[in-house]
Amino acid sequence: MTNYDKVIAFLERKNPDAEIVSRFKQAYHTFSKTGEWQPTYQVLTSGWQQLDGVLLMTPEDAIDADYKVYLRATTERGLRELLLAFPRQCTGMFHPTEAWMDNGMRDVLEGKLVDTDAGRFYRGVKRGSGAVAEQRIVSKRKDAIAAYMRKLTTLKGKLEHSQFVVEGNLMVERAVEDGLPIEGVLYTTALLTTSDGKNLLKRVFADNLSCYQVSDGVMGSITTTRPIPSVMASVHFKFQQFLSASGAPNFHFSPGCTMLIAENIANPDNLGMTLRTADAAGVSAILLSSIGASPLHKNCVRASRGAVGRVPLYAATDIGSAIETLRALGWRVLGGTASAEKELYATKFSPPTAIVVGNENTGLSMETRERCTELVRIPMASGQSSLNVGVAAGVLLYELARQQRI
Repeated sequence: MTNYDKVIAFLERKNPDAEIVSRFKQAYHTFSKTGEWQPTYQVLTSGWQQLDGVLLMTPEDAIDADYKVYLRATTERGLRELLLAFPRQCTGMFHPTEAWMDNGMRDVLEGKLVDTDAGRFYRGVKRGSGAVAEQRIVSKRKDAIAAYMRKLTTLKGKLEHSQFVVEGNLMVERAVEDGLPIEGVLYTTALLTTSDGKNLLKRVFADNLSCYQVSDGVMGSITTTRPIPSVMASVHFKFQQFLSASGAPNFHFSPGCTMLIAENIANPDNLGMTLRTADAAGVSAILLSSIGASPLHKNCVRASRGAVGRVPLYAATDIGSAIETLRALGWRVLGGTASAEKELYATKFSPPTAIVVGNENTGLSMETRERCTELVRIPMASGQSSLNVGVAAGVLLYELARQQRI
């Protein structure tokens, strides 16, 4: 249940004099007495251990939109969670409170800036659900849709079109449920042989997503996965550089942020498990080195169980420079390595904090170790000298999360 007192306190911390906040307080005062919203409000929130984002929606008829939307967030993850929760097919007049939100909005929404008597807004709809959905049978491998999806199975195509592919009932259903900006869905008749598959297809149609029925032969020409999946979907996602050309971070953070930095994880399954763990531990973002497995690799996407697409991901060609930038901004950067003298449980965490884990075989590079604020090791009984990188990231991140809750 939404705690509206906390929502109001959160909104007032940033701009207590904002007219929309005052109107919402009055509406909540009326709701407390009568049990009815006047005017009607829908309130979405983000954050795990603490509130880090609020989205207020009110019906809007005057300017060709379904909702007028007020956004307030303190982290990139908080903003993305709110935008993903915004309903498909609905057009919103979004009023972000800060300029840094623009990039995140354009990644999830398609639209444009508009000027009104009430100010400047971004009028947008979630990507993939705004236009008239195309629904047809694709019978040839050379069909434009099949050729396009085939491009998206290559790393070059994914980066060029800012999309990645999810395969199989579980992953496509997860993408739909998580509100990811799905651009298109392909399915075979095998999807219709189960009630779960039929329900998934009904949800796809209801969300106004373009959907194409293909044969096993066409599906097999698109993906190398075997057995051939009965359904796949393309999802819009921009894998951003962490540092701009000027050296400034493209990442917005608040004092309570946490981050995982993964250096040169070579195996996509390991990387996916690491991303899944970081997502569950509530990190604000994940920074990946440009060397190593791609987070858009299908094995990584599958192993991440929805983390790819939901959690903000950034790339760095030089992890050392990125760490130095974070430290200059006040971040504490802790490197996990078995060779460290200091044990994890003797370490006191103080956010904003970044945890760094390294390659499965060689661990953190010497350059990265030298740039960390300090190095810590996970204590282990005799017999093993290291942990799987995903497990190690989980132990480190959950100790950080535990200390934040104290």
